[in-house]
Amino acid sequence: MKNKSASPLDSPEAAALLRDPTALRGLLQSPETKQLLSLLQKQGDLNTAAKEAKGGDISRLKAMLNQVSQSAQGGQVLSDLEQRLGK
Repeated sequence: MKNKSASPLDSPEAAALLRDPTALRGLLQSPETKQLLSLLQKQGDLNTAAKEAKGGDISRLKAMLNQVSQSAQGGQVLSDLEQRLGK
């Protein structure tokens, strides 16, 4: 992440990934994604955050992701995901 205060959910890379089903499927099955989901679940109700995001309100999911990124483990997982995406 170049700008630590910006959410990766707002990036052009995230938008491009959502348009590529094969790449998205590979990312969702990665060990890094599984680790990230585990960390996010520890932050609160991930299912509710995901439903809200699907409806257009990403504020809860962004807050959870920001909280995870503040921890050493979360920061490492996000860094690993960025490497996987070729950033």
